[in-house]
This record gives sequence, C-alpha cells and structure tokens, in this order.
Amino acid sequence: MNARLSSALVVGALLLAGCGSDPATPQESAEPTGGLSSDALITYQFLDSSVPPPYHRSFELTVTAKESRIVVDSYGDVLADEKVPTDPEVWNTLGSTIDQVSSLTVAQTEQGCTGGTATSLAVIEGDQVLADLMLDECAGANAEAAEAVDAWIAPARGQFPSMDVLAPEG
Repeated sequence: MNARLSSALVVGALLLAGCGSDPATPQESAEPTGGLSSDALITYQFLDSSVPPPYHRSFELTVTAKESRIVVDSYGDVLADEKVPTDPEVWNTLGSTIDQVSSLTVAQTEQGCTGGTATSLAVIEGDQVLADLMLDECAGANAEAAEAVDAWIAPARGQFPSMDVLAPEG
C-alpha cells in the first residue's frame, strides 16, 4: 500500500512539475514584458509657440506595443505622417520607467502668458489612466516636468528621423 501511495505521489509530483515553467525554456507570453500590457496606448504632443510658419513645428506621437506614429504639423498643415513598428526594446523601456512620469505634478500657470509651448502626455492601459499631463510651459512653469516627459518619451521619438529631416524649415 505504501509503495503504491509513494508511486502515486511521485507520478503526481512529476505531472505537476511538468506543468510549471522550465527556466531553460523561454515561455511565450501574451503580454510584452516591461510593465505595459499590449493594449496600452501612449499619446505625446508637443505644441510649439506661435512663430512664423516656416519655423512652427508641433507634433503628436502615438505609441502602442505594435506601432508608433508621428504626425508633424505647422498651423494645421500636415508636414509629415510616418509609422514604424514599435521596437520591443523601446516598449519595454517605456513600461519599466513609467513611474518617472506617472507621479509628476503640474503647476498652474498665470492667465495671459503668451509665447509658451505645451507638452501633453497620456498613458492609458485598458480602462486605467497611468499618466495624464498637460504641461503649459510659460515663463519657466513646468519646465522640469516637461524635461522629464521629454526624456521619458525620447526612446519612442528616437524611432523617427530628426525634425529637420521629417519637416524641414522653409
């Protein structure tokens, strides 16, 4: 009896062990690693200050696990619209560093300030908002937060040519 019970326990343990993951064998994952799920959406916008059209460049960058897109405009005229597959390393970097932007605070600026720029960032994962920032950069307000957002999004922005190549002045 004890021999049968012992054999049954050994077989059961082997079956359970077979259901686990073998560290030597990479496992397929439905979710990318790095902290953001495959259904997350990142939207970054830079709104340039009012300057003559040859120099005005605002842009929107959208990033998902599969695709990144940048649209550059000058006062509503689309100057560039490009898409690339999102580099998995970029996606992992953004996901693993999301805390750098999710806890930023926004300073309210005074009314009537002209000539400033604005940066916005939204990171949505399913029905959860991980970051939602609108940084009005006027008279130095929100400069540190805007720099942090720019540094965080830089890997995604780096998937595209520089602005002078995407939308040359002139």
